Amino acid sequence: MILLYGAVFLCYFALFILSYRKKKSLVKCSKKSWEKDNRYGIKEGIFGDMANYIYEVLLKGKMLHQKDVNESLFILYPEIGGKEEKKNSYLRQFYIYKIRLWIFIVFAGNILAFCLWIGSRAESAMTEGRYISRNAHGMGSRELNLQVKTKDKTEKNRQDIVLTVEEQGYEEAVVKNMAKEISILLPDTIRGMNASLEEVRDKLDLVSEVKGYPFRIGWESDNYARIYPDGTVMNEDVGAEGEIVNLTAAITYGNYKEEHIIPVHVFPPDYSEEEVWKKKIYDMLTSQEEKNRYEERMELPESIEGEKLIWSEKIEDNSGYLFLLICVGAGAVYLLQERRLREKVEDRNRQMLMDYPQLISKLMLYLGAGMTIRNAFQRIAAHYHKEKQEGGDYRYVYEEMLLACHELDGGISEASAYEHFGKRCRLPQYTKLVNILIQNLRKGSSGILDALRQEAKNAFEERKNMARKLGEEAGTKLLLPMMLMLGIVMILIIIPAYFSFSL
Repeated sequence: MILLYGAVFLCYFALFILSYRKKKSLVKCSKKSWEKDNRYGIKEGIFGDMANYIYEVLLKGKMLHQKDVNESLFILYPEIGGKEEKKNSYLRQFYIYKIRLWIFIVFAGNILAFCLWIGSRAESAMTEGRYISRNAHGMGSRELNLQVKTKDKTEKNRQDIVLTVEEQGYEEAVVKNMAKEISILLPDTIRGMNASLEEVRDKLDLVSEVKGYPFRIGWESDNYARIYPDGTVMNEDVGAEGEIVNLTAAITYGNYKEEHIIPVHVFPPDYSEEEVWKKKIYDMLTSQEEKNRYEERMELPESIEGEKLIWSEKIEDNSGYLFLLICVGAGAVYLLQERRLREKVEDRNRQMLMDYPQLISKLMLYLGAGMTIRNAFQRIAAHYHKEKQEGGDYRYVYEEMLLACHELDGGISEASAYEHFGKRCRLPQYTKLVNILIQNLRKGSSGILDALRQEAKNAFEERKNMARKLGEEAGTKLLLPMMLMLGIVMILIIIPAYFSFSL
């Protein structure tokens, strides 16, 4: 995994060098325009330069599908208009924001995975390739996952072994009375899932200690082909009469040692070659561990039966999964940006529908006061512009009206300006309103108030229906949390009731 993490860092370094060398030639929009129209808060920096470089490469390779994004940006930001420079600037900002976010997440994930990889190896107990450090007095034993392999025998090339290394020993302290008690408890303790030791068919629980007693218990068998030191019972090729195997429990505490022989009726199988090899290595390890119990560290054997042993500690390394998960998350975040853009378009349409009745009412008010349609349009847009400068909310329909007023001031005809307004709004309600306004310009203003009054009535009805629909959707979204809360409440009620009945 370290090669993967290093390769990722090298890729980022190469990308940084390339983006730094071509930084000036890649920026095609002016700095003032960038700062003025910066919709995503993008700042100059390493990741911003990298994203800018990647965007240029993808753009030259025609690997960006910009049509849908371009249309959504045009809907959300009507001030783009027909200005090609501003359109390219907004499009560039959107993609650079996506790419910058993606490369930042992958870079952070690579650092986290690399730190996890280092941390998993910093806790290694093995030193110099063959020494294991013991815990100090009173800190208890430590369990290690070891991996051993040879150079010559391929079938025995790699073996996984779990080894328990005891703490440094204390001086001898004999507790004879407790030794007698534990000798009585042992037969029942080691039987495991078996009914008794007189009929053993499942694995024995050859414990190394008994709770409440300070002894270490070592086990020996007079037939290791029948019972492993870990209690595994092999009973595949034994007849119905069974076979007696004597287990010797060596109870030790410091220099005190006492042995008890426990007869066990077992049915063992033949060992495979691999199991015999593993058992030999394990026996040698156990012997070596007991031999230098009082030394600071234990030396692992260099060879067995003429075969050179190569030791390494088996380390749980989950950094690769973490890195893969973060890369998948970064890809999902990148792909979700266009979905967020579409959701913004839907929010914009919803907001315009909610503002439609209010706009109709304002037009009716100004037209009823004797204003022309143009003056009413300009008065409504100017009032919104003043409120926005004072900290008011951004409203899409009034932004479209401001753009229509700019077109009127630029010399375009009223009918064309209203028609452009309706096309930019992209909603049938506003298309109907524009038709009413254009029809009034052509035929006169005799019936416009009645038409607007009827349209206002319909608009308020549609707004009530929309509010009702949004309420139903909110109730549906709350259904899952309510079901989860119901499940939690049921658990809180049922579990105490169950335990009370059990008592």
